[in-house]
Amino acid sequence: MGEDDVYINNLFELLNIRFAPAQSGAPEEYGGIEEMVALQQEFAIFQKGRSFQKSAAIMNLGGFWNARSKNRWYQMLADLNSYESNIEGMNGDEAIVSSLIANLASAKPLPVYFKAHDSRVEGQKRVLIEKGPVKGFFIDADYLIISLPMKPRTA
Repeated sequence: MGEDDVYINNLFELLNIRFAPAQSGAPEEYGGIEEMVALQQEFAIFQKGRSFQKSAAIMNLGGFWNARSKNRWYQMLADLNSYESNIEGMNGDEAIVSSLIANLASAKPLPVYFKAHDSRVEGQKRVLIEKGPVKGFFIDADYLIISLPMKPRTA
């Protein structure tokens, strides 16, 4: 994202808050994964054939800091279809969308944690999707973990 790399952590944070674990259940704390399940049921935000980038744009998850960083983020998400995934027969974009659809439709949907990993490492230039705890995280819960391949820009 060039000069806008400084926004990447904040963009992941927007995604992670949107798909966060459920809170106590009080009406004023409604949100996170519970709300995403309801929105998916009503509006089918994630659909086979619709890119993850388009779904992120529907939910305005491109940041609000400036148009350039938003557009660069959406372009990066759009490029996920050019990456492999660790799910057989699916590119990175298809794997993300398919995993989100299945998770949101399941009887016990997991919160989703988005992160990045170093794509310069051998075998890591692909989208990685797994289930389990977020290592070093302060919430003791299993997640659907979606890790995007990234590398630092050159100076």
